[in-house]
Amino acid sequence: MRLYPLTFLEEGEEVTVGRADIDSYGLFPADGAALLRRLEEGVSPNEAARWYEQQYGESVDMLEFLEVLEEFELLVPEGEQVAEAPVIRWRRLAQAVFSWPAWCLYAAVTLAGIVVMSTDAHVTPQYQNLFFTTSSLVALTAGNVLGQLPWILLHEGAHALAGRRLGLNSTLRIGRRFYYLVFLTSLDGLVAVPRRKRYLPMLSGMGVDVVVVCGLSLAAAPLVTHTGAAGLTGRFLLAMAFGTLMRLAWQFYFFLRTDLYFLATTVLGCNDLQTVSRQLLQNRVRTLLGRREGLVDPESWTPRDRSVARWYVWLMVGGYTLLTVLAFTVMLPAAIRITELALHKLVRDTSVLNVTDVCVFLVLNFGELALAGYLAARGRRRRGADQAAASGAAPASV
Repeated sequence: MRLYPLTFLEEGEEVTVGRADIDSYGLFPADGAALLRRLEEGVSPNEAARWYEQQYGESVDMLEFLEVLEEFELLVPEGEQVAEAPVIRWRRLAQAVFSWPAWCLYAAVTLAGIVVMSTDAHVTPQYQNLFFTTSSLVALTAGNVLGQLPWILLHEGAHALAGRRLGLNSTLRIGRRFYYLVFLTSLDGLVAVPRRKRYLPMLSGMGVDVVVVCGLSLAAAPLVTHTGAAGLTGRFLLAMAFGTLMRLAWQFYFFLRTDLYFLATTVLGCNDLQTVSRQLLQNRVRTLLGRREGLVDPESWTPRDRSVARWYVWLMVGGYTLLTVLAFTVMLPAAIRITELALHKLVRDTSVLNVTDVCVFLVLNFGELALAGYLAARGRRRRGADQAAASGAAPASV
């Protein structure tokens, strides 16, 4: 029996074990991890079972234990060659980005930006900065929407590079947080990294946002009072600074699995707080409705997750309630007003150029919500297919 190269991280009475090459990890009790180490050393399953009984005074169901290892893809199939560990690309760049000279540069830009913003009200980010031009609805919206993409990618790139600095495989994808469309950096390998080393990958994106806000305001300072192209450039830089500041504030919605959510769960010593809180809430609702079937067994949760989830679940419910209220009291009226403006502009001028301007304007404003809805529907279809496959039934068409 052969096992893939494994990583072990001991935290209290539990040990995180897994494969860094495919980011597959499981949480084992200390005795289970010790048994796995024996197998990794080349001991046969029968010998490992006898050792376990001598060490802990009780027998172990070795077949069930091997099924768990197979589920986490820790066992090498017969006849398969174990590939060499993949080379982590961009690791040297990551080390340079988070070196001491780089930190000194970031600190200098941040300090200079704070000084400029505190002494000149013209470069302090505010919502009026978003209206950097009135010549075209498309130019205004495209500038605010598409102009943020480089800074969003810079934020997520900081997460990815901080992970690669630790030797982790990090990937970037598009995801959804309630009705927000977001870019997500996957850092699954952080679960096998000591907690004190997880903070930089988690907070590096917010650190980049702070530097970007200060840097853009600093760059806009000599331009914003000018007219013509220079003034437009300065106003656009301030629009980007305000948009970045809003995304930084969004991180405090940590019930949406933002950067601060992962920071909080790490500090609190939780494993999967969001999932446990959702399952706890579902159990309570089903119990109140008298539907006992489908309840999640609380014994499947870690004690720390269960303890924190008792109060976190109310914060999560309150947060989603707040966003729902904002959707109807702020976003919906704003969407209606935007549509009215577009239609009014369309009625006044039916030229091809104006029609194109209005149509692109509407797509840029409502395209994100449409894409978020598509991702939500696709996620539900996938979950339905997985549940049907698990029960042995054919997935229903949606």
